[in-house]
Amino acid sequence: MKDVGMVRHIVPISAPIQRTATFVTPHVAMKKFEKVQFLVLLGALETANFTMTVTCSAVTAGSNATAIAFSYRATEAAGTDTLGDLTAVESTGLELADGTFDNMVLIIDIDAVELTDDKPYVGLTFTDPDNADALIGVVALLKPRYPQETNDGALT
Repeated sequence: MKDVGMVRHIVPISAPIQRTATFVTPHVAMKKFEKVQFLVLLGALETANFTMTVTCSAVTAGSNATAIAFSYRATEAAGTDTLGDLTAVESTGLELADGTFDNMVLIIDIDAVELTDDKPYVGLTFTDPDNADALIGVVALLKPRYPQETNDGALT
């Protein structure tokens, strides 16, 4: 396993914890990476539904972020080896509906060329409409432009 961490730079963005309010994940710096793949791990979604948007920002904190369109694929169910179709989502985001996305993994691909020079960081925002409640975790898999034994940090 000599290529662990070379072919993909793995960044645990958010541990799987119960979320009950709007939150913004750390945004990854895409200057030294070609592509990021966010793995959004969803547990039981309860009560109201979060709206998930992909956002670009000038900093890793995700402040002054701009929502962008994206595409995703979802697992059929946790513990299966079946992915759903590639689905396009407008910049207004994806409603993570209870009963539709329970116990699934969403896979979101973003290429660095989709970002602007003034906002080269990308991350996720989960907006609570009022009383959302969900178990959510996020991992980023980044493809380095120039792979090396120790890749540059993605959150700086």
